[in-house]
Parts: sequence; C-alpha cells; structure tokens
Amino acid sequence: MASKPLHRPSILDIARDAGVSPATVSRAFNRPELLRPDTLRRIEAVARQFGFRPNRVGSSLRSGSTRTIGMALPTLCNPVFAECFEGAEAWAHDNGYSIMVTTTGYDAAREAAAVRSLLDHQVEGVLLTVTNAARSGILRELAEDGLPYVLAYNESPSHPCVSVDNMAAARDMVRWLADTGHRRIALVTGPLSASDRARRRLQGARACARELRLPQPVHLCMPLHTAADADLLLEALQARPAPTALFCSNDLLAASVIAELRGLGLRVPEDLSVCGFDGMHFAALMVPPLTTVEQPSRDIGAHACAQLLARLRGESAASLRLPHRLITGRTVAAASSRPQIKE
Repeated sequence: MASKPLHRPSILDIARDAGVSPATVSRAFNRPELLRPDTLRRIEAVARQFGFRPNRVGSSLRSGSTRTIGMALPTLCNPVFAECFEGAEAWAHDNGYSIMVTTTGYDAAREAAAVRSLLDHQVEGVLLTVTNAARSGILRELAEDGLPYVLAYNESPSHPCVSVDNMAAARDMVRWLADTGHRRIALVTGPLSASDRARRRLQGARACARELRLPQPVHLCMPLHTAADADLLLEALQARPAPTALFCSNDLLAASVIAELRGLGLRVPEDLSVCGFDGMHFAALMVPPLTTVEQPSRDIGAHACAQLLARLRGESAASLRLPHRLITGRTVAAASSRPQIKE
C-alpha cells in the first residue's frame, strides 16, 4: 500500500496552538522585530514543536523579494576568497539575507556567465571580484541595468568597491626589504591580465624601487596564480645579477615558490628571501613562518556586503579602503650573495 503523505504544518497550525493570528506568525518569521519578545518566544516554541519551517520561496513570490544576493569569486581554493565569503555570508545572515556563491576561475568570460546565471536566479544584488575592473564588460552591464553591486578586492574609481591599497601595501613591503639590505628584488605573479590586484602590486613595488633608487624589480610571471614554475624560477636565479628576494603576489604562490626553491637545493631565507601577500592564517604555520602583507579578507567581505545591502535600501555607500599590515615572519633575512644552485 502507498504510504499516506505526512502532514506539513502550516502557519494556521502554528497560529492556532500559539493563540495568535496567522498574520502574527508571518511577522514572527519575516519581521520579528515588530513583535513583543514573549509573543515571539511563544510562536518560536510552537514552531519547533511542530518542526515548522517557513516557505521562503512562496514568501519571495508574494513579496517580490528573494532576500538573496549573489557572489562571484575567482576561486574558493585560495583561502583569501573563502574568508571573504565567510565575512559576507555572516553579515548577510545577520541581516536576513542568503548568499548564492559561484566561482569564475580568473576568467573574464566565466565572470560574465556566472553573474548572468546569478541574475537568472533572481538575486537582488551582486558581490564580485573581477579580473580587471577597468575593462569588465559585466560591470558595465550591471551598471546599465541598475542592479546594485559591489566589488571586493578590486580598486576602481568608477565602481563601488572595498579593498586595500594594493600599491601602498607593495611599497611598504619593498621598503622593508630594502631596509633589510635587499636591492635586487623580483615580483612573482600569475598572469596580470587575470588579476588587476597583482598588477597594482607590481606597480607599487616598481614605484617604491624608483623612489629608493633601487634597480628595477624583475617581473616573474607564472602560468598560474597560485603555483610556481620551477623552470622560470631557475632561469631567473641563473641571471646576472640574480635577485636576493622574491616578493610573491599572494601567499599560496609564495608557499609554492618556497617548495620549488627547496627542490633546487636552496634554503629560505639563508640563500634566498621570500615574502607573500594576503596574510592568510596558514602562513603563520609554515616553517619558517611566512613574511607577508596582511589584508583583512573577512572584513573586506563583511564591508562589501554591508555596502550592497545599503544600496538595496536605496542608501549611498562610498567605496572603502581597509588598512593592510606587514607581518615580518622568518622567510626574509639580510641580503645574501648570489644563490648557490645545486647542479
């Protein structure tokens, strides 16, 4: 015999047992701040007893509001973006919103497709990190359509954003390396076409080198943003003169560089200094702990979400730069002579 469908409790059931009207039950789940605390507690207790959960889809259809925002990030494999998502999600949750997240693989075409997919799911606004804010077609589409959006990590004079000052942060690191005796510095990044953040860090490093009258920093462009290429590293270290410090555009790339250097028989920092950018928690657990520039990723996500929700309420919200911090780990030492690579 076919089993009888289980009865799904409704707002009417909760209202009857709680001794209130269905409208009051609806307010308890949608506008709880409007109810007296004792009334809200009574309704919540009855709802738990029934195992009741409100129908958010039906509520969205009736109100025309999904209470959902979209978030498009390059990847969640890099902890910097995972922390950003957590900061945004916590802020959204505390304000009655949910986040639908997608990843774009540092690819402009995928960014556009991902954002359009989020819009197809009726998100009310979008948080996103793009490859190049100045050239992004999807940002132009969002602006033309009037859909609220806020950038996380990208810096832009034309689009609302929350970030650190990437050029200033890179200047601080290069200045500190110079104070440690390093004159020959190389910047290690992934493809600049896929990260305007890495480009600004390179620009900041070069500007600081000019100010300090250091040789122009060498640029080592790796095929990937978070993985070093041993052959490219070897080629750079065999140059005359070779760099004494490698400044990596993110911490995962720095960790990969250190691993490849060990494979070449080089010690960090005794033979070559290495530093990163991001200040991820794992950097402090490395042996030795990584020298890096910390950016507050969780706060970037939270502030970006706060700005987006303000825009959804029709309020203005100015772009924001959050402070960075130099973390002097133990992967940088006083400049040594030329690295000795084992044959």
